[in-house]
Amino acid sequence: MQYRFLKPLLLASLYLSIAGFSHSTWAADICQPGKIMVQVLGSGGPELNDQRASTSYLVWINQKARVLVDFGSGAALNYEKSGANPAELDAVLFSHFHVDHSADFPALVKGLPFAGYDKELRVFGPAKRGVFPGVKEFIHALFNRDTGAYAYLADYADPDVSSQFKMEIEEVAGKDKEVKRYALDDGLVVKAISVLHGPVPSLAWRVESQGCSVTFSGDTSNTDQALDILAQATDVLIAHHAARENDPDNVARLLHMMPTEIGRIAGTAKVGKLVLSHRMKRTFGHEMESTAAIRKHYAGTILFANDMQKIIVGGK
Repeated sequence: MQYRFLKPLLLASLYLSIAGFSHSTWAADICQPGKIMVQVLGSGGPELNDQRASTSYLVWINQKARVLVDFGSGAALNYEKSGANPAELDAVLFSHFHVDHSADFPALVKGLPFAGYDKELRVFGPAKRGVFPGVKEFIHALFNRDTGAYAYLADYADPDVSSQFKMEIEEVAGKDKEVKRYALDDGLVVKAISVLHGPVPSLAWRVESQGCSVTFSGDTSNTDQALDILAQATDVLIAHHAARENDPDNVARLLHMMPTEIGRIAGTAKVGKLVLSHRMKRTFGHEMESTAAIRKHYAGTILFANDMQKIIVGGK
């Protein structure tokens, strides 16, 4: 009699085997809360009177601060306040080179060795378009010995010479809606896709490790719906909320997503948690309005980001 229970178990096991899964594979695909955490170093934009640092995020994996996404003004101080060990940093991922996403990068390059950093830093960013530099040009414009803004640091940080500070620079120039994948090590992968941010060459990023994923929209209107591809089934989507619903500012609507669009992405991509960041003063006081617009498409957790906030990846 006791064997009658074995048949459904065997059938379930057979089904999983046919589908290409095992129990261990299934478990590995579930994001265990606490393995990854995102800390918001900067939740603001370019404004000087919003009481926020500009855009920057720090990804902690197994309690080690491994990846920086953007590094706008104020991020260097908050990086220090986070308690991160600079020696554990592996990569910087730039979404684009507006000032509010990149201004503190020279301070990072100069400061890391003072904190004992002695390895090669991987730096990723978009390719050149129009007046906007690609990541290689950006770094050369800072540290080149002849023309750099910080030419005095050329022997220290110019990638064209045998400098003391080593950087491996990766320019991401994918085709439309093409996801580019980079393995930082066996257990840490970053992915990028080009997104529309007016005339500015821009990237959205996704960081994956231990069955968990975090997607960073960067600045985008998402009129081409490229972000939908990268954000599929992500555990956390950090979406930039720089414009309110039906914003009267035409430039804001050109460059950024409306809350309805953010909600549509979160709903169709089946996002675990939604975090609204890159908050600008024109959105302050409109949080209920933005939430209502998002709720038309998305029923999950919604958080409004603040500087130094810690976001647990996985769970509710």
